[in-house]
Amino acid sequence: MPRYQSSATKAEDNRSSAYTLLAVGGIGFIVVVLIFCNVIPLYRNAGVSKYLVCGVMGAMFVLFIVFGVVSMRDSKLLLIKAKSETSLRSEIAKWCLENLDRAAIDALVQEEDTGEELTEEEMYYKRTEKMRGAIEDKFMNLDEAFVDDFVDAYYQEIYEDNIANSR
Repeated sequence: MPRYQSSATKAEDNRSSAYTLLAVGGIGFIVVVLIFCNVIPLYRNAGVSKYLVCGVMGAMFVLFIVFGVVSMRDSKLLLIKAKSETSLRSEIAKWCLENLDRAAIDALVQEEDTGEELTEEEMYYKRTEKMRGAIEDKFMNLDEAFVDDFVDAYYQEIYEDNIANSR
């Protein structure tokens, strides 16, 4: 299963890609124009090959510029999505603090207790399953990777940090 990547991270990746594509495309296109106009004397008497190389390279650098603009636009859209994602995450966290504390999760796990002693790993899977189920019951149509990422972070917050603090 692919790991969850937040919209803010995707937006930052798109923005850095856009800057790179725009810079390479712009510089490359300027160099191709300078070669074509014989300011940079690369092809003195080359004939058709000069036009062919400049045409192909110019088209490639124009595509870089277009892809850079598209990446910048997508970055802005992802930033808008990231704001709503952040507010949803904080809303879920607030609900979890009120309704899914350590005792409530352990009580849900104990409801289906079969009487056998569970290892810490088995407890982890049962707890996260109950947490995931409770969150998905309360908040409909959430992305599965988003819920998994949230549950992992929340589990560490309420279980593993408490274990580290008690030592």
